[in-house]
Amino acid sequence: MNAAPSAIAATGDKAEGSAVRFPKPQDVVAAERPLRICVVYSRTPLPMRRADQMTVAHLLAFLKARGHAVDFFYIDTGGKAAPEERAWIAEHTRRSVGVKLDLISALRGLTRILTRLVPVQVGLFSHPEQIRDVREAVKSGAYDIVYTYYFRSAEITRDLGFPNGTPKAERAGRPATFLAFQLSQTLNARRIAKNAPDLPHKLFYEVESRLVERYEARIWQHFTRSVLIGHSDAAEIRAACNRHGQPELDNFVFGAHGTDVGRFKPRTDITAKPDHLVFSGVMRTPTNVQAAQWFVNRVWPAIRAERPNATFAIVGREPTGEVLELAKQPGVIVTGTVPDPALLIAESSVCVNPMQAGGGMQNKLIEFMASGKAIVATSIANEGIGAPTNTLVVADEPADFARAVLDLLADPERATQLGRKAREYVLSQWTWESHYLKLEADFYKALD
Repeated sequence: MNAAPSAIAATGDKAEGSAVRFPKPQDVVAAERPLRICVVYSRTPLPMRRADQMTVAHLLAFLKARGHAVDFFYIDTGGKAAPEERAWIAEHTRRSVGVKLDLISALRGLTRILTRLVPVQVGLFSHPEQIRDVREAVKSGAYDIVYTYYFRSAEITRDLGFPNGTPKAERAGRPATFLAFQLSQTLNARRIAKNAPDLPHKLFYEVESRLVERYEARIWQHFTRSVLIGHSDAAEIRAACNRHGQPELDNFVFGAHGTDVGRFKPRTDITAKPDHLVFSGVMRTPTNVQAAQWFVNRVWPAIRAERPNATFAIVGREPTGEVLELAKQPGVIVTGTVPDPALLIAESSVCVNPMQAGGGMQNKLIEFMASGKAIVATSIANEGIGAPTNTLVVADEPADFARAVLDLLADPERATQLGRKAREYVLSQWTWESHYLKLEADFYKALD
């Protein structure tokens, strides 16, 4: 493995952001109409190591700042949360109820795959104890809103509220229920299968994509609202509905993620390294692994041919063996886990997001943009964000991607201008607060 970049060394088994980091809402005042909200999630939100954990942690912080009363039901999947992190969760909720994901509960959940043909991820996270706890709480009439993050937890809360279009007279004592699909897992699983590195993975994701499609076409009908990131996700679920003879999805609202613009920002105290590229993410995630492999194998040789001193850092925790192999290529660095990826992003001349699979939005892309960096990304990477052409460069073919990177390395003035526009775009459109204020407005509309 090549040496890690200079701003910060790889840290072995320390977690990214090993100094405990908590969401801090900016310029948020109390809501005039506080709500009673039940939030259901399939993990613990802290430490924030994944995009979904960041999203839920920031949501809890926002709801607390707005004065809403939140009960939080989650599954403890074994991640090690520090005492202060658990204290933070307790402070930001009226009560929090966690259940352990052990072998017995996982096996009981997985029986749903065979008996009801639900996707593997839905079966695995249909925790019997969480179903019991949530349903008992909701039946007590304690909530205005039940918010379920990710469709893998849909079995926990299905049919607890009123479907879209229910007359007001028939809603008495029932909450409005929101299912945060975020992205279409049908689209995501199909793309992963297409880019799978071997036959076992390909077969698994082919089967899972079919189960997901069948499930997505039906499950939205059991909730008041569906939350999606972008139009492509809504279109995919609508198409699945048509293929399965179901009513077409009509209850969706858009609810994207934000980013921490105080942490990811232009850094005048860190000098960008010449001809240095960065890609970041959790490097055990199949979509990130495929992206790194595609870039190193199909794009990187053309860049090195013209810029022989160029370097490329793959930044992120838990790199797989396939990712570690990439460090054998000239100029490629695999950092492993680092305390703060934002510092390594600051070292880059250009950031790349070469996603070949995935759906929804890419948190890493708005982190690059918030950092004021020039970016080359694929259409899939920009799909859920739709960043305009004056903020980044989009390229899908290997030769086009390489050329776009080389052109930016050769034109620092243009790279700086793109980075400035990217930062401005994130500040205006992609803060956590702006997205959660829209979501809160959708809560009120669903009730009224």
